[in-house]
Amino acid sequence: ARRLWSAAPLLLRSLVQLRGRSPYLARRRRRRRRRAEASRMRTCWCALLLTVLSSTTPAAGLAYDERRKCPLMNVLLAEATFKKGMVIDVGANGGCEMATALRHGRRVIGVECLESAYHELRNVPHIEKHPNATLLHVCAGNSTRMAELNLARDSSSLIEDNVAHGKERAKVPTTGRVREPVVLVPLDQLLPPAEQVAVIKVDVQGGEYEVLQGLLQTITRDRPVIGYEDAGPKFKKHGNVRSLLKPLGYVCKRSGEDQVCSETP
Repeated sequence: ARRLWSAAPLLLRSLVQLRGRSPYLARRRRRRRRRAEASRMRTCWCALLLTVLSSTTPAAGLAYDERRKCPLMNVLLAEATFKKGMVIDVGANGGCEMATALRHGRRVIGVECLESAYHELRNVPHIEKHPNATLLHVCAGNSTRMAELNLARDSSSLIEDNVAHGKERAKVPTTGRVREPVVLVPLDQLLPPAEQVAVIKVDVQGGEYEVLQGLLQTITRDRPVIGYEDAGPKFKKHGNVRSLLKPLGYVCKRSGEDQVCSETP
């Protein structure tokens, strides 16, 4: 027994050597190595794909640019020189109009529907940290409901046909999602009733009519100066804004691709 016990290490080494020389076991080891390499390759490709997708912004908003001019907001503020109250910027993408109104000493509520554009605005320090600035991530409409925003960077629209042609079509994401779910809310339900509104600016790629329908209480009460994008037949629209405002005593005049509406003198 003592001899067997002393020979045990030698026997174990011999078994290990025999096991290492076994063709069957060698094949099993090779197959195991190949499977492990294939698994590592799949992991690498998945990690690379996730990196690419996570670095692709499907519908980025406009980056803030201090040198960018905002002629519409300047016109609206000039028209509202003697009006007290805040500025409502619906479609605040890029932050140019908000920054212009803040520089004029106005309190500003910026409303942005596109998620990425809203987050870009949150990263502009002199908007995000300004005591007179409020940012809302919501889509303005004439009723409270769910909808889908058709993504096309700064031309994103609730009307699908408005991103289906021309330069807007070129802005539609080629990878990832092309729509994002949104909530529409009439702004009359959100604005503080104790504050007057002096200016309303709307630029929402064809949805201006419904936005202003959801602001009729505020418009009737405060009679603000209103500016909205009007690119003619370029975009489909929910309705005629002039016809909506005319019974309230508003007259609209063209200013570039926009309309500026104020009370009849």
